Amino acid sequence: MGQKGFDIQELKLTAMLYAVRPGVVDHVRRTGHLPEYIPSAGNSIGANVLRRERGRDPDLTEDEQLVLEAILRDRRLPGGAVHLVPKVGRDE
Repeated sequence: MGQKGFDIQELKLTAMLYAVRPGVVDHVRRTGHLPEYIPSAGNSIGANVLRRERGRDPDLTEDEQLVLEAILRDRRLPGGAVHLVPKVGRDE
């Protein structure tokens, strides 16, 4: 995934989003892998909310860490990904 330009902060935020999608954590617990498809509707809003509430490099919950490990293991992002844009003259 590094070749696609995602850093660990972006992958953590992506894992946080995936973890709140219905059935994703259960699927990862059962199979050890991500589902084939994760709906991405609303992810951009959710990513902004999570980043504001928990910062750009948050500590993950147990479920979120489980999903992050599946992302790293599977090396794919079936529901899209969070891509952080560098701050340019704005407050975070």
